[in-house]
Amino acid sequence: MFMHRWAEINKLLAADSTVTDFGVSNVVHSRSILERVVPMPQEPPLSLLKKMYIPSGYVSRLVAWLSPGIRGRILECIQTFADISISCFHVSRETIDKLRQSVKKNSSTNLRISDNDVLMAAITIAYTQSVLKHKSEYANTGLASWLKSSLFGSNSKNSSTFVSTIAADIRHRIPNSDLETYSGNSAISMMVHSPIELLQMPASPEVLAQVALGVRKSTNEITSEYIAQVINGGDAESDVVFRPLVYNAGVAEKLMVTNLSRFTFYTTDFGWGVPQFVAQTNTKFPKVAKLFPAHPSKGGVFIHLVDFASTLQHMRVNSFWTEISDFVY
Repeated sequence: MFMHRWAEINKLLAADSTVTDFGVSNVVHSRSILERVVPMPQEPPLSLLKKMYIPSGYVSRLVAWLSPGIRGRILECIQTFADISISCFHVSRETIDKLRQSVKKNSSTNLRISDNDVLMAAITIAYTQSVLKHKSEYANTGLASWLKSSLFGSNSKNSSTFVSTIAADIRHRIPNSDLETYSGNSAISMMVHSPIELLQMPASPEVLAQVALGVRKSTNEITSEYIAQVINGGDAESDVVFRPLVYNAGVAEKLMVTNLSRFTFYTTDFGWGVPQFVAQTNTKFPKVAKLFPAHPSKGGVFIHLVDFASTLQHMRVNSFWTEISDFVY
């Protein structure tokens, strides 16, 4: 909604139109609409969100108090210690369909398996194996490497669980026509916990099925009550969004994922025609994955990963990952 309206206005501006030419839009920009259409929670917040929220502290409150400009410059200085890079991979439509069939064949459940389930499972397996190899390389490599790795979590204590944080849209989960006109971010976070012992195994169809089912079960937990907890269930403290950044920075076994593969990028015209390729911006914040649709003429999805160059190098040679994806850049 927002992107199409943005493109519409941009085309008018390119044509030297005035504000009066923009017309009246029924698009709603205020996030208050979420608080209005989402019901109040029926249970105490911690009963559902204890895994999502991290207790506050002096450092997170300090980071929240800083201006965006100063906060950004501090993060840029920290990032100069790290060799952060971006890699892009393509997974074809045919491969996605094969992975889904494999998961269905090797699981005993009747749960619906989506493209997102199998893609998340495949990424989680290959990425975890690559992260662990990267961590082993940085062990005992000197003070400078230790400091750089500690800042971004590649030299942290070993964990038994890999945590994927996935953005999930609530629009189709809260049936309300008012949400159809909302242009803002209606995504909430969910967390998928996968045993690292399982992820370290060879990526057999059985292992892929177990991980994919874990993603599906976590997705199914996004009920109306869970959404109510996220939107209305807790106090909006100023530092809440910075706590994972500050207190989870030393956790290597994590990945933040946003799946945009269903967005209609290739029908959106900003005045120069529809795009031929949609990609991740030049971010330098590690442990981030974004999925974009490939051009309809190509099909499938592009997966953009941001992390240590060493981790991405291991991804590029991971036997399972190279079997199901093509390296783009």
